[in-house]
Formats: sequence, structure tokens, C-alpha cells
Amino acid sequence: MADKGSYSEFAAYYDVYWAAGYLRDFEEGLEETILPLVPPGARVLDLCCGTGRLAAWLSERGFEVTGLDASEQMLAVARVNAPNAAFVKADARSFGLPKPVDLALSTFDSVNHFASLDDLEAVFGCVREALSDDGLFCFDFNTEEGFEYAGDETYAAMGEDHVCVSRSAWDSEAGEGVSLLTVFEREGNLWRRTDAEVREYLHEQWDIEERLERAGFAAPRVFDAADDFAMPHGDGRLFLLTRPR
Repeated sequence: MADKGSYSEFAAYYDVYWAAGYLRDFEEGLEETILPLVPPGARVLDLCCGTGRLAAWLSERGFEVTGLDASEQMLAVARVNAPNAAFVKADARSFGLPKPVDLALSTFDSVNHFASLDDLEAVFGCVREALSDDGLFCFDFNTEEGFEYAGDETYAAMGEDHVCVSRSAWDSEAGEGVSLLTVFEREGNLWRRTDAEVREYLHEQWDIEERLERAGFAAPRVFDAADDFAMPHGDGRLFLLTRPR
């Protein structure tokens, strides 16, 4: 993933309570709309791969998958989830691959974790260099509607030895969303508390498309997560599909 704030401190919980559910929500749209556009066995980059749920799903479908993420804690979980994929620890703004890929995917609003449009352009430039000449790049992001939909939301989950709480808020003036994460883990007769803060940033669609063009991509095809991918809780989320010019 982009360095998704401090999610790396909670990699195992992120995997179970967030990543698995998100994949279930959008896998049908991905399988029906995007994957038929690339050949069987194609090389696929899972950019900002997190705990490797998508990488595992792609590997099971016969693709040659490389996952890239900046968090070693996330990658440790990913290597267990997707033993047939290769994983690289790198910054999405400054990476290179030894072989070109046919498809690059970046999901779960990873691009919203980059604070500036210059950061996004750097990411897009690296993806352009990593793609084959006829390769495809698909990614999703939250619009303002998406931030508003998920803002001021509290989510809690628990197991026998842990409790996870996520509290979200949206600052429309600053164009920033924040998730406050708290985990309580049982240690003997005591509970240890860990807190972290993760921020996401609003980038307007036209700004994203402009940076794609500057990085060498064609005008993207736009999919609405809810309408086109039938994605539950997909309000305000868009997928862009583009290729090198």
C-alpha cells in the first residue's frame, strides 16, 4: 500500500476486519469488467497491496502477481496469504520492476493516502514505466461523496483476545478524512492498548485525470463502484481504467 499511515501497526487486524471484506465487495466487478481485458496468465502488479488478499485472489486465477507495499508488517501477512505471489517492499512513488506488467491494480482507495497531487503524479509515472506498451492501469479512489458517506462512522470488532475500534471523521474544509484506530490486546490478565491515526486526502477527479495525462496515460474510462460494479457501500467511489498513450 501507500504508507497507509499506521495501519502497519495493526496488519493482522486490518487483514481480517478490513481487507477481506473489501475484496468480497469488489471482486465481482473486477472479474467481470477488468480481468477479461488481459490475457490468461498475465503479469499483474498489485500496487499498495497491503496484506495480499487481492494478490492471493489473482494468483488463484492463474495470474503472475507481484505485490508492492511500503509496510514490512503488511507484507509479512501478505506472504502468508499469497504464497504464490512475489512481494516487494518499496515506496509507490519511487519504484521499478525488472519485467513489464500487463495490468497494474491499486485498490481500497490507496491513492487517497497520498497527500499531494505531486505524489500521485510520481506514483503514476512509476506505474507507466512498469507497464507494457499495451498494459492497463486500474485504480479506485474516494470522491467527496465517499468521504461524506464514511465520515463520522464508528466500527468495532472483537475476538477472545482483542478488541478493535475505528472512528472516522471527515473535515470538508481541509479535504481530509481521519481514522482513529484503537486496539486492545489481552496479555495475561491485563489488556494492552495501541492507538494510531490514519489520514486520507480528497483529490478531485479532474486533478487526478490531469496528473494521469502528465504521466503518459490516456483519458480514463470511469466506473462507478455502486452502479457499474454493484459494490455494496460503494457510494462515492470511482474506478478509473487507463492505458499508456
